[in-house]
Amino acid sequence: MSPTSVLPDWLETAFEALERGDIDGWMSIYDADAVHEFPFAPDGSPTRLTGRDAIAAYMQRLPTFIRFGSLRDVHVREVGDELIVEATGHHHRISDGAPRDISYVWFITRRAGKVTLIRDYMNPLQLERIASS
Repeated sequence: MSPTSVLPDWLETAFEALERGDIDGWMSIYDADAVHEFPFAPDGSPTRLTGRDAIAAYMQRLPTFIRFGSLRDVHVREVGDELIVEATGHHHRISDGAPRDISYVWFITRRAGKVTLIRDYMNPLQLERIASS
């Protein structure tokens, strides 16, 4: 399939949930045994979360320092149950409302309509600037 700038409906709905601070809405995309990997995670940060419960525990802490915003510059390639998404997230730091952009590349695999694997190549330095500033 050719690249597009439109997210699949299921993923668009999940990102809309994040924008509302609805972590349970985001988590609805994951299979019970899903894996979420962070290949570029800095020392001391998780590189692999296994199972929906572990992923949810990680996601629950993010809204304490980041308010998720819209995705722009979206490029999507979907082939069968595999999806590659490249985007820039326009978010805000909770401590002072300062805008913060994060660059993302996600490799997503699904089975029976649920995410079984996300390889999340976000820039951890951008997230650290949100959390520590």
